[in-house]
Amino acid sequence: MLDRLLRDHRLIREKAQALLQLLDHETMPSRALLAETRWRVGSHIMQHLAFEDRHLYAKLLQDERPHVREKGQQFQAELAALFAEYAQHAQYWTPDRIASEWSRFRVESRRMTLAMFARIDLEEVELYPLATNAAIDMKTNVAPTTNWTREAFAIKDAITKGACTLPA
Repeated sequence: MLDRLLRDHRLIREKAQALLQLLDHETMPSRALLAETRWRVGSHIMQHLAFEDRHLYAKLLQDERPHVREKGQQFQAELAALFAEYAQHAQYWTPDRIASEWSRFRVESRRMTLAMFARIDLEEVELYPLATNAAIDMKTNVAPTTNWTREAFAIKDAITKGACTLPA
């Protein structure tokens, strides 16, 4: 399962790099391309978080060892805060708002993406080794602790409304 989590991280980075490339442009790309790229990043993040929660976070929070449980709580709280910021960002930046404030969107989206990269790096350097060293069984899943996809439809609607129709 660790391989799956690491593969997900690589895919998130790749999808987010495509977004960063669009943000490099002085002028806004097509609404459809931007919406599709943003949704590819967002949908993969939500899928990854749901998987990670069932296979890692929920288990860390239930662990009998205080240091493991505390680290799990810390990482989950930080992740929840970052995801809440991302959800707010994604919902605020509708295609119409992006078109009228492209420069500001570029700056804020780049900041959000780099924060996500930093979080991924931190998980790979601190959290995943902790789980491995603590012999957390990531092969099985348990009930999730958070509904990471609760925001999915609101995020998708905000990203795509007036931009294009994306597959479900």
